[in-house]
Amino acid sequence: MEFMVGIEPMASQAELENLIARQTDCIRSQINRIAELEAEVDRLNTAIAGSHDALVVLQELYSNRRNPPSVIMRAAGEAIGFERAKPPSVAINAGVSLYDVLERKRLERFQAKPAVIDAKPPAASAN
Repeated sequence: MEFMVGIEPMASQAELENLIARQTDCIRSQINRIAELEAEVDRLNTAIAGSHDALVVLQELYSNRRNPPSVIMRAAGEAIGFERAKPPSVAINAGVSLYDVLERKRLERFQAKPAVIDAKPPAASAN
């Protein structure tokens, strides 16, 4: 028997039918997924055309549990800034630094103490 490199024997009828069945299943699966995506596009286009409000569209996206978690999280993250008020800022700037306040207090304490001179007069000389 002579062997030829690179040439495979022909597939049997059963192998070909199995291959065709798997490809047909794959095509049906893809057709179903395309139909789902087209329905989602139609739903979103209807929402956009009906509301003209981006916040409503974001709310619909994160409210629809059929959407992937990544879409839900991104839509919720984008919408939250418009749904909830931001807490007020607590930063207060009186125009004076902490160093200036402490230095002023130190100088006030220094000036409040009476100056004490601890000197002894020279001894009186006996002349």
